[in-house]
Amino acid sequence: MPRYTYKCIDCRKTFEIFHGILDDYTQCSHCPSNRIKRVPQMPHIHREQVVEGERVGEATKRAIEENRALLREEKKKRVEYKDGD
Repeated sequence: MPRYTYKCIDCRKTFEIFHGILDDYTQCSHCPSNRIKRVPQMPHIHREQVVEGERVGEATKRAIEENRALLREEKKKRVEYKDGD
């Protein structure tokens, strides 16, 4: 399950919660408030390949292709889990 970061508007504390991508979390972990806001996060994708002397455009193109492949795999998984299998 993905990890999401939330911030409470009342107590101003930040906390992380693991839940499904379609689920929504509504309660602060530190106080009884239900006024929370999800903090946007950039995903970290570890790259196995490191090529020295590679041009920036080539590295960008390679990263885009790697991300497309990862997204295709995630979409396949979601379709498999959609039916509960």
